[in-house]
Amino acid sequence: MKKLSFLIVPDSFKDCLPATDVGENIAKGIKSVFSDAEIKIIPIADGGEGTVESIIRATGGKIIQTKVKDPLGKITNSFFGVIDSGETAIIEMAAASGIEKLSIKERNAWITSTFGTGQLIKYALDYGCSKIIIGLGGSATNDAGVGMAKALGVKFYDTRGDEIDEGGGGLNNLETIDSSGLDRRIAKTEIIAATDVNSFLIGPLGASIVFGRQKGATDKMIDLLENNMIHFSEVIKKHYRININQIVGGGAAGGLGAGLKVFLDAKISSGFDTISQLIGLENRIRYCDIVITAEGKVDDQTDAGKVPMGVGQLAKKYKKSVFLFTGYSSESTQVLCNNGITSIVPITRKPILLDEALLQAPAWLKKSAEELCKILKVGSQL
Repeated sequence: MKKLSFLIVPDSFKDCLPATDVGENIAKGIKSVFSDAEIKIIPIADGGEGTVESIIRATGGKIIQTKVKDPLGKITNSFFGVIDSGETAIIEMAAASGIEKLSIKERNAWITSTFGTGQLIKYALDYGCSKIIIGLGGSATNDAGVGMAKALGVKFYDTRGDEIDEGGGGLNNLETIDSSGLDRRIAKTEIIAATDVNSFLIGPLGASIVFGRQKGATDKMIDLLENNMIHFSEVIKKHYRININQIVGGGAAGGLGAGLKVFLDAKISSGFDTISQLIGLENRIRYCDIVITAEGKVDDQTDAGKVPMGVGQLAKKYKKSVFLFTGYSSESTQVLCNNGITSIVPITRKPILLDEALLQAPAWLKKSAEELCKILKVGSQL
């Protein structure tokens, strides 16, 4: 039997394992069966947590450590990456304004702000970057990017001429916008907002209604946040003559997608496509034997452009087998199977409480990879 080459392209398991650890545990299982296998791990993200690591690890860039304001305005450690000899910056909004920066009790979409994300953009400009790619996953915010724009010099005033409060709760008081103080370097900088979310800013599939609850919003608060977004969109239309409700992906990261488009003239693009092109993923898939991808939870959102879908579609072009490891899979997986996923492999071994399952994930990933490889070995001998 020839020596097999495996390409492991995992996303992170949210609140459980970073993508690198997911990949390394799968690799251990492979090695236990195919000791001479060639294994390449390419951790990848679709704009959320792990985006910087994915690109830096694959391209040989470097990470710049810094400090910014977290979603509640407290100073926190953060970072961004640089590639192309410092010409391009890679930013995760989650590294400044992410939900994992806060405890469950602290999460409150009414007051959380993207100000820290704006600080990261400013630091990238200070570093001399002429292109900035911003991943829009994992946000704790619902402020339509107002905090981000404030950090870069835009002013937002109420009817009395006072600056509005931070967070989604302050949007309803917005009356006028003064963008004359916007950092002049923005006009000379290419900005790309990378997201796996195609939702619009408002409406039943918008930022507040779909994602507000996970950011600490009650049902009553969600209604108020939605009304605030509607008011915000009306003010934007008056000032910029732009209907931000028509921006595909505008609802990403609590409306940060729309904010980046309006205030910084950013291009909104597929997170997976942007990152996979930067790291040359298609070519890596083309020259391997077996592809394994992984995501903590496989559901309808997976079909909408997350990592497994993108990996499957690339692998299908070259007729490669793709195995998707997951902690949970819904019954509606036909779309994935139609888009290149050969088989979905649930790693759970028995009925178990979530907290315990999170602890068992490393061992289960290894065991599932081992069992898959035993099947592949038998199949090769038939």
